[in-house]
Amino acid sequence: MPYLKIQTNLPLSAKAQRTVMREASILVARELEKPESFVMIAVQPDTAMLFAGSDEPVAFLELKSVGLPGRKTKALSQVLCTLIETHLGITKDRVYVKFIDVNRGMWGWKGDTL
Repeated sequence: MPYLKIQTNLPLSAKAQRTVMREASILVARELEKPESFVMIAVQPDTAMLFAGSDEPVAFLELKSVGLPGRKTKALSQVLCTLIETHLGITKDRVYVKFIDVNRGMWGWKGDTL
């Protein structure tokens, strides 16, 4: 049920996208203590983005999950920003991370809700 969307203004090769998605999937599963079989990752490269008046490399991440504990967001922000810096070369001060705790009844799967 965790879903991480990564948007960036950088163009990324298919190989770079796969690499960051694989690493992100492992990281999210580990940090949220959820089976990786429930984790979904999306990457949207080459997105028109401007931050602080600059179109220098930037990323916006949105992590949604059922039962996302507020006490974990600081650690999640750290590891997600490190992931982006390591794989995409975008400095942490050019990354925003939005966290969304989703109610079970508002998350659908297999034709039902959780």
